[in-house]
Amino acid sequence: MLNTLFLFLFTSLTLTLFPGPDILLVISTSVQRGWRSGFELSLGLTSGILIHTLVVVLGVGSLLAIYPQVIRLIELMGAAYLIYLGVMSWRVKSTDSMSTNKKITQNLFVTGLIMNISNPKVSLFFLSFFPVFLFHDSWSYAVQFLILGVLFFIQAVFVFFSCSLFFHRLGQKIQVSKSFDHWDKVQAVLFFVIALVLIYP
Repeated sequence: MLNTLFLFLFTSLTLTLFPGPDILLVISTSVQRGWRSGFELSLGLTSGILIHTLVVVLGVGSLLAIYPQVIRLIELMGAAYLIYLGVMSWRVKSTDSMSTNKKITQNLFVTGLIMNISNPKVSLFFLSFFPVFLFHDSWSYAVQFLILGVLFFIQAVFVFFSCSLFFHRLGQKIQVSKSFDHWDKVQAVLFFVIALVLIYP
């Protein structure tokens, strides 16, 4: 049992650490706005894991597999929201940068949550990933899936939070945020990239 769970945690950590636009957005947010903003975005991103876990536990994941058009609709809605955020970030000028950044920062948790749940294929991935790591013969699949989902959430929170703190301190040490004035453009590009991933999977 413990061996299976440790293997699951190791595999999950490997998957979470794999470079992707989500973690790059966390890094750029932490460098530009500080570790608290990075934490908030990270918490939104990782909270989506719990929702995907519930989708699998409640059997909705199987329905998504049967009705791919629902997946497509959710993906397009999420992509539209990210494109909107990307346009907002791209249009920021030096005169209104602080007010626009404050507005976007206030919604970092929601942004992260929408980024995660707008990719229903995560639920389908869990639906195929979790059964490989079933660890108890007598416990129900639902209970085991829930435990695996919580473990995945915990390690993802640890990884994303660690990245936020590390890159915030790194940015302070080398004074990146002061010497580079185009973080809004960087984040806009990341929003566009994530939107394209949803539109063209």
